[in-house]
Amino acid sequence: MAGLQAWSGLLEQASEPSIFLSPEWIRAWWGAYGRGHEARLWAARDAKGELWGLAPLYVRRVRLAGLVNARVIGVMGDEGVGSEYLGLLVRPGREAEFLSALAEVLAGDWAVLDFHGLPEGGALARLIPEILGARARERIHCERHPCARVLLPDDYETYLRTLKPKFRSTLRYRTNKLLKNYAVRLLRTSREEDLGAHLDRFFAMHQERWQTRGLPGSFHDPRKRAFYRDVAAAFLCRGWLRFYHLEVDGVIRASQFGFAFGGVLHSLQEAFEYSFCPPGVGGLGVILRGMVIRESIREGLKTYDFLGGLQDSKTRWGTSTHYVQRIRLGAAGYAGCLAFALTAGWDMAKDWGRTHVPEWVLKARHRWRSRRPPSPGRQAPEEMVGR
Repeated sequence: MAGLQAWSGLLEQASEPSIFLSPEWIRAWWGAYGRGHEARLWAARDAKGELWGLAPLYVRRVRLAGLVNARVIGVMGDEGVGSEYLGLLVRPGREAEFLSALAEVLAGDWAVLDFHGLPEGGALARLIPEILGARARERIHCERHPCARVLLPDDYETYLRTLKPKFRSTLRYRTNKLLKNYAVRLLRTSREEDLGAHLDRFFAMHQERWQTRGLPGSFHDPRKRAFYRDVAAAFLCRGWLRFYHLEVDGVIRASQFGFAFGGVLHSLQEAFEYSFCPPGVGGLGVILRGMVIRESIREGLKTYDFLGGLQDSKTRWGTSTHYVQRIRLGAAGYAGCLAFALTAGWDMAKDWGRTHVPEWVLKARHRWRSRRPPSPGRQAPEEMVGR
């Protein structure tokens, strides 16, 4: 227990804190997705025994082209659950010291280092390639991933005036139409005894859409359901859970799973009853999101975070864009060269293609991909908000 308290304390003091690096999130992820991997939690303490740095890492073994059983070291939480902001927890000003010590303890133990979700412009994104990639600088690959968020004003009407007139009118019309013709309530899961039933309903609504298309859906994976149950219970105890539901005529018809930390509401996943489309209203995701933003403003939160992606279903809410980085480093030596070439090397080739392939080829590829049905693990943009 003392170790978890120290971890939570460091989370609040770290130079780049993230709820995705909280002990509650990491423990839930490891319990659901850790099987077959090796944990590598590295902690740094001062002379008094106080924790000042933590790297929640793990080793996954990847067989590449049947040639090498590569040891890839990543950050716990980087698979399957939408952990947008990861990295390491270090007290301000000690990032270089921590990374230098980490380089020593990891020496010879990896073929590829894979760091997801590093805030662009932060000390870690700058120092990780410099320090951990020092022995093989030609094997460093950095990717930028855009994220969308809304900076919230002090009242909802002020926020609405920042939206484009057409979308603002659509939001008002749909909301008023629903309120006029149905008994509507906005619910938030606040009791442990309600959590199981609310999650069951959430999973069922999300799966319905995919199963009607003959696809399994992302919550078909029992690991993902187990993760949501564990992290929801833990976040509810911490007061971080923001699990909202739109109840229409006594039935939950749409839900949004999120959590609040450091003045930010992170919207992780949405679901809605696919077959319920009131005339003149359509899907309920837009209405629910508007209500959640209103509640977030009332609560005093300063940011509504859509996490990764810049789909129109996000940007029409008046978002600004920020970036995170994924940094992959290949170790010195033959194994590191091969493992890096067969992982990050493919993405480097795609980066080259984006700058050298003719624009008409890229547009044709985009048109072809847009006609493909979405995979069950990813939501189509408009369906994320209930059309």
